[in-house]
Amino acid sequence: MSVPLGVDVPEGWQAVDPADTGAVLIVVLPVPEGEFRPNITVGVSDPAEHVDLDAAADAARTRLTELATELELRSRKHIESALTPGLTQVFDLLLGPLRLVQSQVHLAVPLPDTAHHVAVELACTCTPSQAERVVPDFQRFVSSFHLRS
Repeated sequence: MSVPLGVDVPEGWQAVDPADTGAVLIVVLPVPEGEFRPNITVGVSDPAEHVDLDAAADAARTRLTELATELELRSRKHIESALTPGLTQVFDLLLGPLRLVQSQVHLAVPLPDTAHHVAVELACTCTPSQAERVVPDFQRFVSSFHLRS
């Protein structure tokens, strides 16, 4: 089933091919050679009658645990919304020699004309020094997320 998702890509970010990643969309911020390339990914589950956001967030944490040398959950908060409930979490991780920060937003998005929802995971990864530049773009990206008609 195709889900008509829409999002506004922040200025300066470029879409890249998400092939073989499991993501439906990946955008990156171009940086000078040798620097970590900040990225935003969007993943979408198959439609289901119920979305367990805690389970989705736990699964994302497990995936990071399998990749990272160190992983620390900095924060985890539920977003109360009757229409589109969500959960946010922020991790500090060590991936090889790189210290990174990953911010995640998990949403249970209702599908029109059905009792089904999709779990949507929006994640932004950058170095701590890039966060001041990158996090506001990620916030705008998340706030623009919608179902297209």
